[in-house]
Amino acid sequence: MRTEYEEYRDTGMLGGYRPERAVLRDDGNGSVATSFRDTAYWLKDDHAVSERQMLIGGKVFQVTSVFPTEVSATPTDKLLSLIDADLAKEAHSA
Repeated sequence: MRTEYEEYRDTGMLGGYRPERAVLRDDGNGSVATSFRDTAYWLKDDHAVSERQMLIGGKVFQVTSVFPTEVSATPTDKLLSLIDADLAKEAHSA
């Protein structure tokens, strides 16, 4: 396994995404949440926020992700719906 210095040296990124270092937590609702040590997490009224800094190409980027706490569909469901809509649009224009 590479050290954090080697990861930074090879990728130019601090806090590279390393799934094997994730901490899995049961959220009590039958779902599992992943936590990474270089990411800050907090819950607001109707959404969860994760925030981290990434160094890419010598520039620091603040990456913020916002997730609703009550979901109507999974990201995969939404992606499949988008693909289906694009395919239907192509079929009508052909």
